Amino acid sequence: MKSVPLIICVVSAMLFGVFAPNAAIALPIDQSREAIADRLVAEQAPDGSWPEEADFTGSIVAGMVSAYEDVGKAEYKTAAELGGNFILKVAEGNFFGDEAYALARLTEITVDTAYADAVRNFYDGLDAYAYIASFLETDRSNAVFYVAHHTVAAHMVGAMDAGIWRQALIQYLSQIDDDVAYYPVMSLGVATWALAQTGPLDETRIDPFGFVGEGYWKDVALSDLPDILASHLVLSGEHAGTFYHRFDHAPAGEGFEASGYTEDTIFGVLGLLAAATAERDFYGEIVGAQVMLCWPIASDGIVYERVQSSGETYYVYGGELLQAIPFTEPATLLPPEE
Repeated sequence: MKSVPLIICVVSAMLFGVFAPNAAIALPIDQSREAIADRLVAEQAPDGSWPEEADFTGSIVAGMVSAYEDVGKAEYKTAAELGGNFILKVAEGNFFGDEAYALARLTEITVDTAYADAVRNFYDGLDAYAYIASFLETDRSNAVFYVAHHTVAAHMVGAMDAGIWRQALIQYLSQIDDDVAYYPVMSLGVATWALAQTGPLDETRIDPFGFVGEGYWKDVALSDLPDILASHLVLSGEHAGTFYHRFDHAPAGEGFEASGYTEDTIFGVLGLLAAATAERDFYGEIVGAQVMLCWPIASDGIVYERVQSSGETYYVYGGELLQAIPFTEPATLLPPEE
C-alpha cells in the first residue's frame, strides 16, 4: 500500500482541475479524516449510538472501522466496538444491511468472531426470498442501499444464501430510474461497490429480457457499470469532481441542485474504488472526487449535505465519508512511476 499524493486539498484541486466550491480552505485529507472521527468519538452516546441517529449506527461504525485501519487510534476502535455492541443489543438478531456490514468489518479489526457469527446466524436463519421481497415496500433507492450492504456482509461471513443476495441486488438495481428512485446515481454507486466486491463484473445482463427493469438498463451488463458510474461525474464548474444526482443530470425539482451532494459523491467514489483494476483504474476520477469530499467537512469534523458546506448535517455523513477518503489506495490507483 502506498500513500496517495494528496497533501493540501486546494493544491490537489488545482492539479486535477477541480475548483473549490467556496472561498474557505479545505483541510488536508488526513486532518479531515481525523476531524470527523474525533467528533464521532466525542459525540457518541454511552450506549454506543449517536444522538437521534440510532438507525444509522451501522454506517457510522463502518466508518470508524475504516478510520481505525488508516489512523490506528485506539479510541476509534473502542468507539466502533461500542457501536457494534449497541447494534447487537438493539437489533436482537435482525440487522439492517449497513449494520450487518459493520459487524462483519468489526471482526476484521478485533479478530472477535462473535460479530461475524451473529451476522452469519442471521442470514442462515432467514427465508432469504421472503426477506428480500419485503424491500418492495420501500423506495427503490433504499432497497438498493440496504440490499447492497447485505450482499457484501453475506459474502464476508460466508452465508449460505450469499449468492441470492447478489442476484437480488442486480434485480433491484434494474428498477432504478430517475422517475422511481430518490437517489439514482447514489444507488448506482453503492450497487457497483457491492457487486464489484462479491463477484465478477462480467457480461451478465442486468435486465436480460428487458421486461423486469427500467428502460435505462436495456442491454446493460455488469461490466458496463464502472464506466456508466464514471459518466455521471461533473466535469466542469463549481461542482466539478462531484457526481450528478440523477441519470439525466437535471435537478430533482425546485430547491434541488443537479450535483454537489456529499452522499452522491461518497458512494460514487466507493463504487469506482471497488471496481478499479490495473486496466481501468479511474485514478483521476477518484482523486478528483476525494478532493471535493474535503469541502463539506468543517474544522470541527461536522459534515454537510453539500460540498459547499451547506444543507443538513448528520453524523451518518461522517461515517460514510470516512469510508471514502482513505490515506492509502491500492497501487493500481497510483500514477505510473517515472
